[in-house]
Amino acid sequence: MRLEQMRRIADQIGLKDKSREAVCLMEIDGMTGYAAARQLDISLSTVSRAHARFRSAMNQLTRRSS
Repeated sequence: MRLEQMRRIADQIGLKDKSREAVCLMEIDGMTGYAAARQLDISLSTVSRAHARFRSAMNQLTRRSS
């Protein structure tokens, strides 16, 4: 995934800054949710929810494009 694609999806679903950073660390850098949460000093549940919202939005966009 390219960074610009990730940003566009994050904008569409209204991810806040820390959640956006966590998703970026996971999707672009391949970091685990646990590692992203520790690095950003946010809860793992926050990271998990943000990533789930992001993946759901990404899947919906992919299905529409097919």
